[in-house]
Amino acid sequence: MQSYQLDFKPNEVICREGDVSTDLFFLKSGKLLICTMNGTQVKALARISPGEFIGELSFFDGKTRSSYIIALEQSRMLQIPKQELDSQLPLWYVQLGKNLTKKIRLLDHVIQEANIRHSNSEENKPLTIDEQRQFYSILTNHST
Repeated sequence: MQSYQLDFKPNEVICREGDVSTDLFFLKSGKLLICTMNGTQVKALARISPGEFIGELSFFDGKTRSSYIIALEQSRMLQIPKQELDSQLPLWYVQLGKNLTKKIRLLDHVIQEANIRHSNSEENKPLTIDEQRQFYSILTNHST
């Protein structure tokens, strides 16, 4: 299986909500912020640490990316092309992934609509106003 190593600088946007990509990524080093943007409000969904995967939803269902990902520090990831994994995964496993992904996307939508907050653990603590301004500027390519 072929994978590609990618390096990102702090505050570099790795992907944007709505991007078309079905590749899977594995974080080898660094730290990432998963977030959404509603108007000028930037909401942290999770912070990703080494050893975690990102892009699973799009990998299984082929839909666009559901959030933004920003490197919080120098980060190194492995990009695993979908076609590389597709040839190695059993059909039942892919179908299971698609079913779970459908449920996760539905629950994400319900949580957003109900404005339910996650616990304030280190992984998903809310962003400060200054952090929101900083990430809004990065995501919209505006200087602050």
